[in-house]
Amino acid sequence: MAKVRTGPKVKRKGGGVAAKAQKVTALAEHLSASSAIVVTEYRGLTVQELQDLRRKLRSRGVEYHVVKNTLFSRAAADAGRSAIQRLLTGPTAIAVPAKGQRIDEVEVARSLVDEMRSFKALKLMGALIGDRAFGADDVTALSKLPGRPQLQATFVGTLQAPLGRLTSTLNAPFSQLIHVLTARGAAA
Repeated sequence: MAKVRTGPKVKRKGGGVAAKAQKVTALAEHLSASSAIVVTEYRGLTVQELQDLRRKLRSRGVEYHVVKNTLFSRAAADAGRSAIQRLLTGPTAIAVPAKGQRIDEVEVARSLVDEMRSFKALKLMGALIGDRAFGADDVTALSKLPGRPQLQATFVGTLQAPLGRLTSTLNAPFSQLIHVLTARGAAA
């Protein structure tokens, strides 16, 4: 029996195995360089809402990527971050610091929690910070912490206060002596 042609051969979307391997490699490089990876579920968001979310997060130095769970699992394993695989259920997207941006984990979490107020369908699944996976409640609690610059300023202020009091205590007798001598010199 002869083959019947039904139409032109259609190329598959996605580019095949080679393109997927490149995506996994690029994603693994990005994951290994990221200090924090926040996983969300985007089910219920329209394409326009996803674009708006990406634009708002980009202005804060955060990238938002929709990824296939299988490709993301492979990339996480290649990057040595396989602890995040338990968070990959359903349609997932990840938020990571943008390349070249030096923002901390708190800012990534805060950016997403802030945007969840305007995008009601967006749902936090959890995060991977360092080598440890956190749940959605932990990410929400993390977003309420002060950022790294604020904590550093508080620490420096805490160290400086006792030293300032010590120097003023040591200088007090000398300043009193100077005031007495100045008063005597003005009276004479």
